[in-house]
Amino acid sequence: MTHFLSCSEDGIVCIWDSRPVEKEAIRASPDFIWKPFLQITLFRPDGSGDLGLSKVLLYPKQTTTTFWAASDEGDLALVDWSVKPVVAPGQSAEEAAKFAEYVKKMYEGERNYRPVVALERSPFFDDLILTVHDFHFCIWKTSLESFNGPIFRSANTFGSHNTCGAFSPTRPGVIFVTKTDGIDVWDFIDQSNKPSLTLNFATSAITYFKFQYFKHEDRKQYMAYGDEADGTLFLYEVPPNLKNPQEKELDTIEEFWQREILKCTDVIERREK
Repeated sequence: MTHFLSCSEDGIVCIWDSRPVEKEAIRASPDFIWKPFLQITLFRPDGSGDLGLSKVLLYPKQTTTTFWAASDEGDLALVDWSVKPVVAPGQSAEEAAKFAEYVKKMYEGERNYRPVVALERSPFFDDLILTVHDFHFCIWKTSLESFNGPIFRSANTFGSHNTCGAFSPTRPGVIFVTKTDGIDVWDFIDQSNKPSLTLNFATSAITYFKFQYFKHEDRKQYMAYGDEADGTLFLYEVPPNLKNPQEKELDTIEEFWQREILKCTDVIERREK
């Protein structure tokens, strides 16, 4: 991996080349500035202004020029950085680049004027994306061309607000959502109207967490999380009931998401009548 991507709330996305720079070139230019390999500016498709981003989502070993991103106002967008700006007569290249259609899809169903705090892809379903907002989370099925909203929206969090979230790497039906006062575990095999379990072992607000994806010799699964008070990193061993998949869990969860799609479609049809 020699390149990485950065985003900002003013709509600027930069792709950086991290390969080492020759020392001789730096010595020859004392005021050397590391510049991005590519820089684009995103605008909302409706022309209402910049599309600032808070999170981006790439595939491991990605080879395409598209990526999913979450905005600083709760939107979900598909961006293609390879689009070539069309220069109109009397227009400069810089002006054309400002209005290039980098945004290919825009989902504004959860726009709430607050940034998305987590953006993750299901390790079991490539077209399922999780967005975690301040007081709820949403599941999006990106392969649905005619549907512009999430297929599932969780109940609101009360008494605290969400800080991060992710799919379980080993159980298709489990989602972990961290909050300022603990961790909510949503087990869709058990129920979908509220968390199945709340872990209250955090001594201060959890700001970020990540699963360890490689397998240990002892077959244990660990989750690393950091707190807000002292910046301390903790390792938490995921209990077996939240680590080991149940029998035919993948098929059961796939059927569950299909029912959620039918439910959303039915609601839309009723509203149109």
